[in-house]
Amino acid sequence: MNVRVARAAWARGWGAGCRRGAADFPLPPPRAVDVAELLRDDTAAEEGPREAAARRPPGQCSVLLFPGQGSQVVGMGRGLLRYPRVRELYAAARSVLGYDLLELSLHGPQEALDRTAHCQPAVFVASLAAVEKLHHLQPAVIENCVAAAGFSVGEFAALVFAGAMEFSEVKYGQRM
Repeated sequence: MNVRVARAAWARGWGAGCRRGAADFPLPPPRAVDVAELLRDDTAAEEGPREAAARRPPGQCSVLLFPGQGSQVVGMGRGLLRYPRVRELYAAARSVLGYDLLELSLHGPQEALDRTAHCQPAVFVASLAAVEKLHHLQPAVIENCVAAAGFSVGEFAALVFAGAMEFSEVKYGQRM
């Protein structure tokens, strides 16, 4: 933000949605310095000349977005069982949870699957199982992934996918 933009923002009180008026904020000093510019100059001086990082075109990048609680449905995961490691994911969940998550996901009943203690692990494991399918069918999508995010419990699947968390670290049924 340059000085002129900063002064204009201060003068109008940061927009109509702000409860404070312009008089509530002190104006920046007359010879205010652009802090971002100072930091940029300082960093360049410390590091010396830097080569620009090669950017990949958007067509060569992928982002994975994992679903959250509420996306569960009886039968989810059925089409994923033929892919490597999917049954291992469900077996690991069974040993942690103490019940057969695969059976519940495939056969329900829906009322039981909709309970938070069941739907969160079900969506989490099904999401990682879907990644296994994607890895099998389109490995380049996984290899070129530049970001992962998730809604609600999907955040945990994104963290496990990114390697920031281990599958076994997720605390199932404890307000994921």
